[in-house]
Amino acid sequence: MTTADTDRDVAGLLGFRYVEGLRTDDGRRVRSRVLMRSATPQFVPAAEAKRFVEVAGLRSIVDLRLPHEVAAEGSGGFSASGVRITNVPFAVGTRVSATSAVAPMLDADPLVGTYLGYLAAHDAIRGLVAELLRDDALPLMVHCTVGKDRTGVAVAILLDAIGVLRSEISRDYVAKVADVGAMMDRLRTMASYGDAVDVYPPQAYTALAATMHRFLAWVDELHGGTRAYLSSIGVGDDEVRLLADRLLETDDQPPAHQVIRHTLVDADPDSAWAIVGDVGGVHRWIPGLSDCAVDGDVRSVTFADGSVAHERIQSHDDDARAYEYTYLDGPIPLDAYVSTISVGPPVRGGGRTLIVWDAAMHADAATAGAVADLYDAGIATLVERLD
Repeated sequence: MTTADTDRDVAGLLGFRYVEGLRTDDGRRVRSRVLMRSATPQFVPAAEAKRFVEVAGLRSIVDLRLPHEVAAEGSGGFSASGVRITNVPFAVGTRVSATSAVAPMLDADPLVGTYLGYLAAHDAIRGLVAELLRDDALPLMVHCTVGKDRTGVAVAILLDAIGVLRSEISRDYVAKVADVGAMMDRLRTMASYGDAVDVYPPQAYTALAATMHRFLAWVDELHGGTRAYLSSIGVGDDEVRLLADRLLETDDQPPAHQVIRHTLVDADPDSAWAIVGDVGGVHRWIPGLSDCAVDGDVRSVTFADGSVAHERIQSHDDDARAYEYTYLDGPIPLDAYVSTISVGPPVRGGGRTLIVWDAAMHADAATAGAVADLYDAGIATLVERLD
């Protein structure tokens, strides 16, 4: 087994992966082997931690857990590994007790509402950025307990701010979804959690790409985007540019474009999903389409000029009110096109339903602009029908 293999497999460490190769909208990608994420490292034996530090060259760990979590659970074998460990705690909301790390997720969109609450952890976000920009900090691993929620938000905010495509951010978010359930089971054995985890909703036990798309859309709606949010808490454009230079490299693939569209409507989520989630009814709300037919997982969309495009429905989840589709062939010159549509309920005390429609693709600028125009027209129709 080579070093390339052994630094991707750490005994006792769930949710571990390198955050690498993710494409941006300016022709770059996240560098290999400089940024890692994981669940809690407390179950990693000393010998395994030592081995991993040596083969991966790990220099820094940023721990997003609460101080009393760190004290009760520890960092496993990494505590004596010589790696710099910095605690920048994310507040998790109102906990069930002073000694617990469990906070109920009470929002109608429980994960998204919880994630938006994490944005109050200004010191933690600033601390993570400072560590990433510190000389000799990389390679760096960031973690919380499950490795999905606090870590997912921290990584997503920074990646979005430096231009990583939202489809790529969401793909990274769900990359180790099988480990989420295993880590949730581990929580029952941990002093900071135990049986209090019974208050968590079913959504806490999995990871869906649409969750991350909705979270980032709400950041746009409530904060003006991730860069505006970072600026508001004291992380300026110069620091974001430095972060991009540190984490990104030139990509050798065709340029990627993304279209990000979302809107708020007065209709309830189920009414909105009845329209948006009907994969065979897109011609009823996207101007320029005259017909649509679905055969298995393939959708055939007819344009007003009679040309036909074929798309594959990759996933469709009525409970999550989300689906993803890709472009197979048709009159529009697109490659590597993937689109996610999602509907979310009001969050954080608001009263309006969120509709998100995001896409990423390889295409020239004119084609990407035409896709954006199509999305704009569709969103305008939805607003007219649902507001």
